[in-house]
Amino acid sequence: MYMKKISVLLMAMCLFFTGMAQEKNLKALVADGNKAYVDFVDVKGNIPQAKEAIVKALQGAEWNRWQLVDAKENADFILKVSVEKKGMNIMSMTSDGARIRVITEVMSIDDKPLWKSKEYQGNASMFTGYAALEDAMRKMVRRALGDELMKKAQ
Repeated sequence: MYMKKISVLLMAMCLFFTGMAQEKNLKALVADGNKAYVDFVDVKGNIPQAKEAIVKALQGAEWNRWQLVDAKENADFILKVSVEKKGMNIMSMTSDGARIRVITEVMSIDDKPLWKSKEYQGNASMFTGYAALEDAMRKMVRRALGDELMKKAQ
């Protein structure tokens, strides 16, 4: 009886300390000035311009926390950004999409997931200048990275 309780207690402690170590590791990885490799995933293969938009958003005045590198070997962590375009923007007749969904993940260099954002959707509307991709990138920076990731890494 006591052995079972002790075993459960030890497992709980291991999980707790493993979680704390991962959060500490995450905080160190995403610190200002670290090197990030952007792994871009175009879910449906229909929005190649998203990679440029991601880089622009990460190097823009609103974020610009990390140095972006061209090779995983030179990075401190991998920032995996999955982008999916749905529909067509009828108002501007462009292929920017009526909706762009984005999910952001922080992964270790050996591809172990450390953190994953909620899914955010950029919309083509009068309020966003009919630019769903730009709206999605703003949400990636402000909500996914700014709100979710930075709170988790504190």
